[in-house]
Amino acid sequence: MNKKYTLTGMSIGLAGLILSHTYRPYIYANHIRDFHIADTIGSIVCVPAAVLFFYGLNDKRSVKEYTIYALLTYIGYELLGLFNIHGTFDWYDIAAMVLSSILFYGIFPCRTRQ
Repeated sequence: MNKKYTLTGMSIGLAGLILSHTYRPYIYANHIRDFHIADTIGSIVCVPAAVLFFYGLNDKRSVKEYTIYALLTYIGYELLGLFNIHGTFDWYDIAAMVLSSILFYGIFPCRTRQ
């Protein structure tokens, strides 16, 4: 168990929640055009937060595997909106998840099995 990664993942998730409850209302209230960043904050942080959290708990799998699993899980969760099972479906969220996954994997320092 690597507490550093686990706590970093939790911190990123918490930062996403805080931004969703502060930045998003501010942008909406002031009619600021931010290129859908306010709409996709949760989707931007969800994959990096989950990968770091679970990699910190168990590093038996590679970061690449965790990134792919997290991305597919969150895309599946987003697709539930198409069937009115949960939330609303938004292509911007899927694009944000894919982009943040690619950027995260590109900058993460340890990409191989340990």
